[in-house]
Amino acid sequence: MADQSTMYRWDGSYNFKRREDWDYKHSYTLMAGMLGQEEVKETQRRKKKMGTVDEQAPPLPQDTALVETIEKTAKHIHRSNDPAVFEHLIQDKNKGKPGWSFLQEGGEGFEYYKFCRHCCEREVDPRPLALHARKVKEDREIKQANAKANVFTGYQGADIPKKTESDAKFKTGELMEVVGVKSKPDYNGKIVRVLKFHPEADRYEVQFEGGRYDSVVVKLKEENLMYSAMQEKEVQETKDMPEGEIPNGTKVEVRGLQSETAKWMNGLKAIVVCWDKDTERYEVRLSLNNDIKKVKPPNLRLEVPDGWQEHWDEHLGRHYYVNQTTQKVTWKHPTVTNQRAKFGQVKEKLDPDLEDIEIDHERKHYEVDEQEEMEGQFNLQALVKKVEEQEERREKAEETGQDVDSDDGLHDIAKPKKKKAKKEKVTAESIMEKALLLIEHTFVGRESIKKDYSRLDGNFCARDLDPIIKKWEALERVSEAPDSLCKETFEVMLALIQRGAELLKELSQNRLQLSELNKVMSRVTTLEKREDLLEDAKWVHSFMKTL
Repeated sequence: MADQSTMYRWDGSYNFKRREDWDYKHSYTLMAGMLGQEEVKETQRRKKKMGTVDEQAPPLPQDTALVETIEKTAKHIHRSNDPAVFEHLIQDKNKGKPGWSFLQEGGEGFEYYKFCRHCCEREVDPRPLALHARKVKEDREIKQANAKANVFTGYQGADIPKKTESDAKFKTGELMEVVGVKSKPDYNGKIVRVLKFHPEADRYEVQFEGGRYDSVVVKLKEENLMYSAMQEKEVQETKDMPEGEIPNGTKVEVRGLQSETAKWMNGLKAIVVCWDKDTERYEVRLSLNNDIKKVKPPNLRLEVPDGWQEHWDEHLGRHYYVNQTTQKVTWKHPTVTNQRAKFGQVKEKLDPDLEDIEIDHERKHYEVDEQEEMEGQFNLQALVKKVEEQEERREKAEETGQDVDSDDGLHDIAKPKKKKAKKEKVTAESIMEKALLLIEHTFVGRESIKKDYSRLDGNFCARDLDPIIKKWEALERVSEAPDSLCKETFEVMLALIQRGAELLKELSQNRLQLSELNKVMSRVTTLEKREDLLEDAKWVHSFMKTL
C-alpha cells in the first residue's frame, strides 16, 4: 500500500492526483518490471552523491539572524511534498518584508539560500563550507590590497614574539595562492599546497601544484599566501602542459648559447617544463634558481640514464648511445621516444588473437637454386626468368592433377585431389634465412658496399636507402631505371630485411610485422616491374625507421 502520509498537501488536504499517480506507477512497475528501473537507477545515483556537493560554496552572510532564517526556510521547503509550490507560496507570503529578499534572485543571501537547498538534497551541513568560503574571500581581499599598496602585514619593532607550530594559520594540505612576492614575480598567482610551517623562520613550506613550477618546493611568508578557491580537479587540469619531442620533466643541460646575455647559463642543469610551439623553444626551469627560460632544442643536452654510455662519431658528427648491459647501439637518445620517426605504414598489432592469422594464402613462395645460379654472378633478371619457368611448370602440373614438390620436381599424386595448403609459420629466423640465402649471391660484382648492421638500430640503417630512393625519384620514368640502380636497391633491401628480422626478435608483439616482412621477402625475387621494386624499397625504408 502507498504511504498515506505522503498523500496530503502542505495545507492538510488530501491529494487525489498524487494517489492516482502512485497507483499508476506501482501497477505498471509490477506488470512490466522495466518501468521501475529508471527510478531505481536515479535513486542509486542520488545515494552515491550523498555527503558531497557539486556547487561551490558562497561566502557566509555576516548577518547571523539572516543565516538562520535562510537555513530553516531551505529545510522546510525541502521536506514539503511539493518544494516548488511551497517555495512559491512562501515568496508570495513574505514578498516585500525585510529579511526575506533571499528568495528573489539578486537579493541579499540568495546565493547562500540556493546552496542550502542543494546541501539539503545531499544531506550536507552548508554552514562550515560557507564559513570557509567567507574566510577565503576576506583573506584574499586583504592580501590583494596589501600587495597592491606595498604594505607589510608582519610584526613591527624589535620585540617579535616567537611562534610555535600551533600558531600556524594555514593547515597542512590546504591549497593557497601566492601573492605579493617581489623577488620572484612569476610566482604570484600560482597555486601551492602547504607542506609544513617553520615557526623559527616564520615561513610556510609550500609546493607548487601544476603550471611551470610544478613540484617546486619553496618557503614563503604568511603575507605571501592567501586562500585559493580552486578545486582539486581544477588543479589537476593545470598540470597538463604542451609536450615536444623531449618529454616534460626530463633533466637537461644548457649548452652552446652564444649571446652575451645568455652565456652564463651554459653548463647549468635544468628541467624541461613544456614546449612553446609559437617560438619553437622549450621552456626549462633552471635548477640554480628555478627561473624559467626559453631555449632552442639544439642548446639542450639530455642526461644519459643509468646503464647507458654516450659516444661521439667524428665521421658523422653526432652522438650515439651504447647500453652497457645489452650492448645495443642506437642513435636515438634512450630517454626520448621520437614520435616524428614513427610511420603509419607499419603498426604493431597487440591483439593476441592474431597468432594463427593467415595472410594471402594464394601467394607462391620460391627458393633460389644455388647450383643453377653462377656463384658470385647473381643476376636479378635471370632469377626472374627462372621463376617464370617454375610458375609455368607449376600451372601445367596442376592442370594434369599433379603437384610440385619443394625441389621443383614433378611427381604423381595417388589422389588427384588437391592437398589442403598448410599455413606457413612465419618466424624471424625463417626470414633471416631467406635473406642470407639471397645475400650470398651478391658477394661478387656488387653495386653497393656490404655493411654490417648487427649493432645499429633500424632508424640508422634506413638512412642507406635515402640516396637510393632519391635516385629513383629523380628519374623521369621509373620503368626505365637502369639495372645498376635495381641491383643496388635489391642489395640494400636484403641487408635491411635481415636486420629488421633480427630487431623484431626483441619485440614481444611482432606477429603482424613479421607477416608483412615475410610477404616482402617472398615477393622480392618475383618482381617484374621496376615500379614494384621501388614500392617495396619504400616500405622497407619506412619499416626500418620504426625499429
